[in-house]
Order: sequence, then structure tokens, then C-alpha cells
Amino acid sequence: MDGIRGRFAHLPRQVDPLLADRITEAVLLSGLPVAFGGQGPGAHLCPADPLDDDDRCDGLIALHWRSSRRLSDAAAMERPQQPAFAARQTVTASMETALAEFLPAFGLDARRDRLGWELRVGGTRGSGVHVPPDVLVRRPPGRTPAELGLGPEAVGAVRRSAALAGLPVAGHLGAPGVTLGPCPPSGDEDDTAGVVDLGWNPARRLSDLADSRSPAAGSATAARSAVHAAMSHALGTVLGVCGTDLGWVRPQGRERRLRAYGASAAPAIRR
Repeated sequence: MDGIRGRFAHLPRQVDPLLADRITEAVLLSGLPVAFGGQGPGAHLCPADPLDDDDRCDGLIALHWRSSRRLSDAAAMERPQQPAFAARQTVTASMETALAEFLPAFGLDARRDRLGWELRVGGTRGSGVHVPPDVLVRRPPGRTPAELGLGPEAVGAVRRSAALAGLPVAGHLGAPGVTLGPCPPSGDEDDTAGVVDLGWNPARRLSDLADSRSPAAGSATAARSAVHAAMSHALGTVLGVCGTDLGWVRPQGRERRLRAYGASAAPAIRR
């Protein structure tokens, strides 16, 4: 308990530190970073800000997405219609929407305030997803983008866009973050040379629990599915607005996939 209270000492007393710790654990299990103390990038926890005198939000925790320092600084010097400012706004909205979509699968009551401005967590439902310390399975690392022979232009574009948005990129196919892999063809005439298939991996602890024979595997599987769905939607918007040329395709007999072709013609920030 002392460790938890120290971790969230910056939050006011009316905010439950156990709730803050549970939110933090869910975000980390999803594979996303947490911006402790407001230092991004990542999900930043803070007390909910009342909209007016009638907004009873005592005890509610607000979640805000912090993009990279580079994107934030560039946006601060621009007008709303300019690329970096618009990109930061889009990244923030998309990532907070993703958090709202998958946090309920971790047993957290997450919803927007009545004006839709702030994402708030006000309580829990059930026991959530508890990952025991011995759940990790020893496994060889996945192949890296270089080992897979992926197109360097597309890989570089994804890495730059993810860094601007504050998203981690998986170093290999088994690591958490934005995954980069070879593209399955969507037809006989589909040329995938230099194209990268994109996905999302949550933290290994969540995946290993979901793939285990533990009684908690069912809740972990549901949480992993919610994270995959939410982050797939977010990546298609976030990476695109930060400078990657993207497209959705449906390979034969498979679900829809997101592809990266390289850098877009109109990036948020010029290199």
C-alpha cells in the first residue's frame, strides 16, 4: 500500500490511490506507456476537472493522452489549422477514444463527461484482470523488421510517426507496441514489395495469461481482444496524421489489415 500511495502522491486525497493503480496497471497491460507526473508521452492520470458548480466529479480520475514533446512543442507554435496543431488534437482524441474502448474490459468504468471533453474513470466493475507474477512464458524473441526484410522506407515512416504520437514500436514481432510484419497478399496482382503490415501487441504479461490454462485466462482474452480492436482503429488515424501513408486491405480469407507504404506527402512535421 505504501508503494502505491507514494506512486500517486501528487494526486489529491479524494482520489483513490488503489483506483489510480488499477488504471495504471490496465494501461501498461495494454502495451501503452503511462506519463507519470504529467511527463509524457503516454496516458496521464489527474483529478477530474469540474465543468461547472453542478459537476460532481470528486474522486473521479481523468485520463489525458500526452503526445511526444516534439509534436507538442511544434503544435504550441502553430494555429489550429496548421499541420502539427491539428495532428496533436487528432492524436489526443484518437488515443483517448481507444482508452475509453478497452478500459471497460479491464473492469474499469470509463466514460466521457457530459460535454465529451474529458475521459473519466469513476469506479470498477468486478475484479478486473489480475496477472500473477509467474505467468510469463519463456519463449524465443520474434523476428525483427530487418530479419523479415521489410521495406526500410515504410519502417522508417512508421517509427517516426509513432514517436511523434508517443506510441512504442515493437522491436520484434513478440514485443509490445506497434508491430511491423510482412504483408499477406490480398489477391494475385497485389504487389506488397516494400509494404509493411501493421498491428498491435499488448504487454506480454497479458498475452501469456490469455494463452494460459489459468482460470483468469478468459478475462485476459477478452481484455486482449478489446485492446486489439481499439488500437487497430487508433493506429489507422494516429500514424496517418503523423506522417505515414496508410491503407486498409482485406487479404483473401482474412480480416481487414492496416498497411504502411512509406512517408506521406504532407507530414505533420517536416524533417
